[in-house]
Amino acid sequence: MTLQLTSRQSNILAFIRERLEQGGEVPTLEEIGLAMGIPNVSAVLKHVRSLEAKGRLVIEPNRSRGIRLVQETDPLAADTLELPLVGRIAAGEPIFSESRVERSLRVSRWLFRLQPDYLVRVIGDSMRDEGILDGDLVAVHATPVARHGQVVAARVAGDRFTIKRLYWQGDVIRLLPNSPGYQPIDPDPTEDFAIEGLFAGLVRGG
Repeated sequence: MTLQLTSRQSNILAFIRERLEQGGEVPTLEEIGLAMGIPNVSAVLKHVRSLEAKGRLVIEPNRSRGIRLVQETDPLAADTLELPLVGRIAAGEPIFSESRVERSLRVSRWLFRLQPDYLVRVIGDSMRDEGILDGDLVAVHATPVARHGQVVAARVAGDRFTIKRLYWQGDVIRLLPNSPGYQPIDPDPTEDFAIEGLFAGLVRGG
């Protein structure tokens, strides 16, 4: 996870950045201490070394102005994923197709139990008792391999995409809902049926 800065460290980093943006030199430890109200240079050095440990700057040894800022990236990048939201699937078309991407969403990676590859929007409440509700965005880990009892994303009859729990015993394959009033789906062996991926988690009401 991202290493967070203390308020003092954030202020020191902002001061160094401001000096550079104004066209000045990198401040010395003494100048940082004066600006921050820290009389002890060793205390300033401790904060600066903490910033170095957190990847925000580099200390070049044996130089009075030997501080160099590291090119910063999005601080959320380490904790988030950008996933494509896949829209309606045409018959015979791969589930994940660039032409079907409606938009991309940045979401927390900690929401998911498996590495997700894309999102699809749930229509209906046949998996309500699994906690998967109408309008949710389900994350799918793309794989054609699944085991009995796993919640899967499957294609049925060519263009019907569904999220169900897989029942697979011997030659019997069924897709089980988990909500009153819904019947299991028994894939017709003469129709196009495929496991497209595993349920990896969801984004509520996306």
